[in-house]
Amino acid sequence: MKKIYKIKERTMLSLYRRAMAVCLLVLVSQACSEDFLDQTNPNSLTTKSFWKNNTQLNQGLNSVYSALKDNDILGIQNESIRTDLAVPSGYRQATRPDEMYFQDFTSNTKYVENKWNALYLGVFRANQVIENYERLAESYTTEAAEEEGLRIYAQARALRGYFYYVLNTSFNNGNVPLVSTVPKNFEDFQKALSSSEAVQAFYRDDLQYGMDNLPKTYSEWESLGSNNLGRITAGACEALMGKSYLTENDFQNAEVYFKSVIENYNYALVEDIATTVTGIAEFNSESIFEINYTTNVNLETTGEESLSQNITYIVFNANIQPSSWLVMKYRSEKPDPADPANINVGADVYNDNGEVIGTEDRMRLYSKRMGDCMGQVDDPDSPMYGVINGEYGNASGVAPFARNRVNMFKKFLHWNTIGGGAGEDRSTLMNNRSGINIPVIRLADVYLMYAECMLEAGNLSEALKYINRIRKRSHLVLLGKSSETGAEFNNLETTYMDDIDFDSSNGQQPVTVQNLMEHLRFTERPLELALEGDRATDLRRWGKFKEQLENLASIKYDYWHYEKNLNGKHGTRFKCFLTLSGEAPATFEGKKVFNQPPEVQDATVGAQKFNESLHAYLPMPQSEIDSNLNWDEFVQ
Repeated sequence: MKKIYKIKERTMLSLYRRAMAVCLLVLVSQACSEDFLDQTNPNSLTTKSFWKNNTQLNQGLNSVYSALKDNDILGIQNESIRTDLAVPSGYRQATRPDEMYFQDFTSNTKYVENKWNALYLGVFRANQVIENYERLAESYTTEAAEEEGLRIYAQARALRGYFYYVLNTSFNNGNVPLVSTVPKNFEDFQKALSSSEAVQAFYRDDLQYGMDNLPKTYSEWESLGSNNLGRITAGACEALMGKSYLTENDFQNAEVYFKSVIENYNYALVEDIATTVTGIAEFNSESIFEINYTTNVNLETTGEESLSQNITYIVFNANIQPSSWLVMKYRSEKPDPADPANINVGADVYNDNGEVIGTEDRMRLYSKRMGDCMGQVDDPDSPMYGVINGEYGNASGVAPFARNRVNMFKKFLHWNTIGGGAGEDRSTLMNNRSGINIPVIRLADVYLMYAECMLEAGNLSEALKYINRIRKRSHLVLLGKSSETGAEFNNLETTYMDDIDFDSSNGQQPVTVQNLMEHLRFTERPLELALEGDRATDLRRWGKFKEQLENLASIKYDYWHYEKNLNGKHGTRFKCFLTLSGEAPATFEGKKVFNQPPEVQDATVGAQKFNESLHAYLPMPQSEIDSNLNWDEFVQ
């Protein structure tokens, strides 16, 4: 027998009156026309006429995958600017308010409501598939039908598990309504809250079922038929299980799942980050769980029926940009001078008039990881859309690097697959839609989460092993010593430094468990996974959310102009380069903007307003409070 406990008293009279009025109206209508209402339209689909076989179950499952595509579920734009990863548009000043960036969001904020609704829509659709499979399971007459039905059921449960994982880590301290069946009447919609622990137990049970009954990887799904590529896998369920324990700082349980993902699924890092986030090779060896988008169908539709995403155009139009702190982190990364991949062979040499006068072989100015993830005006080695960064924006209608676009994210753009500098297709037909898949979990993320578990266990060598695998992929100087137990890259093309900040000028600071943990949190994870991952969850579980926002707000920056004829013959880019206040650009002779405006600081308002109890989680939306009579009760 379930017990319901009141959280607080409040007057419900008006809500009850409204509900009773609706019920009375329904009862009167039924009394007046009972025979008519009992009739079923033979030409319409109902729950009795539709859910009759695996084909229809699979159609229902497709609607669950369609719900997964809602951009608000990941909330890349809003989640990035509420943390330390991004700023909205190109401006930092407090005269352009943004609820998420300013930590002003409430239960009435549109994003809060949209995210909640999108997740519960996915839960509702998954429950439809689950219930109807359970009803049909006894009617299967062949082994093939049984196996197909079971795979459909396992996918629905795994996806429901993911929806509840996001609900639990996003809203109301993890306490949300558990809806495990399709509501049949008014009372079924009035769900009291379940505790965070109960929600976790529920979705972990779903994920465990997916682990036990789904193909392990995308490749295994593809072996069952090419149209299966993109379905959720056992590997994704196991990675999510690990993440679910990590969100609670339960490192021992998390470690078990991450180690299994690393060792038992044949995942492997791809050649560079860009391969995983620009549509070059979707569902590749590094991909564990990604959301599959397309622009090949339904281009004229809107809402959740559109199978594309708009993140590409948010990034391309610089509606979000890397935070200034993140820019400095990318710029300070150390390309390995011994690694041949860092030599730009045949690089153009320019004269003072911007004319190419020859070529040379030279070291990359910035890291490959920065080149894959962030565009900056003075980076000569990582072209965008086929043109050098200093010339980007000269195509018709494409805005250049300038005050409004100081730096640009390159993830989820076609910068390496569409040439000529013309940018993304913005035709009426495309209407700001993109088919680039969005990763939810990839192997690099699992490596870093596993490394965190190893550091918590005091195992420095094992943590370094997995951090350095990721750094080596981007051809960076590696941390620690080549003689360290587990060091994998003992060759003449690899440099190790046992100095946590890679800066010998301030004395050697040998790598320890403590300073490597700080490095993992505030260098490796944000630089590798910017616009990906669960940054708000990480900052919250580390107890660093407000502290990090205050750190961002404490730093001042100077603007610099990038004058013409530096890399080409096009005009000055105004206020397109940031340095720490008082410092000058080291890579070009810039012209300083002496009347430094106050907006060259990040998160000043958000850092002041952030309150752990109000902003570490999103609140329950007001629409749920208004429609759910039991929104303030707990069920156990």
